[in-house]
Amino acid sequence: MNEYDHHEIYCRSLGDCINFSYCRAAGGREPCGRIVECWAGRLPIVEFLRANYSPEVLERVFAPPPSRLERIVSAAERAARNNASQPQQ
Repeated sequence: MNEYDHHEIYCRSLGDCINFSYCRAAGGREPCGRIVECWAGRLPIVEFLRANYSPEVLERVFAPPPSRLERIVSAAERAARNNASQPQQ
């Protein structure tokens, strides 16, 4: 899995040069969601991902982000749960 770790690229998200090892484990154990966009044409990235990650992981990593409305509803639900667990004064 670490055969390309020494390759380096400029990361637009971080604003600095990073090694491929960071991109393949940016979330701790999962690849960055932009890994294909950044490394396409430089490495056989699609083949690498298919060989090293399960379809479930890849589906989760490359799932579209939640919409703004979904994020607002989720935040409201979390706030309601937090308020419900606080003791009343």
